[in-house]
Amino acid sequence: MTSLVKRGLLAAVAGLFLLGLIASAQAEEAWKAEFEQTCSKTSQTMTLSPDELKKLVDKCDALQQVIETQEASVRKVYLKRLQLCRNLYSYMLDYKKEAQNAK
Repeated sequence: MTSLVKRGLLAAVAGLFLLGLIASAQAEEAWKAEFEQTCSKTSQTMTLSPDELKKLVDKCDALQQVIETQEASVRKVYLKRLQLCRNLYSYMLDYKKEAQNAK
């Protein structure tokens, strides 16, 4: 191969590698943004409707599957935080359902 072709090939491979890193970083940012959006509502649980709480529990379940594919230390931290959010939403959902049934 000529030197020019080798340089072009090297540049193409480097470009593809960088695109892969960028796509990976964007995917990581996507689930973290979803995590922050989902768990940011914990201070509002008393004002949320049962339907909203159910949707948040479902989002937590979906996020759990994504987080389980992450690196070990990230997985451990975010799964614990997610479980705390989910437990609160689930508890409030049960509480509100019982309150509706008592009426």
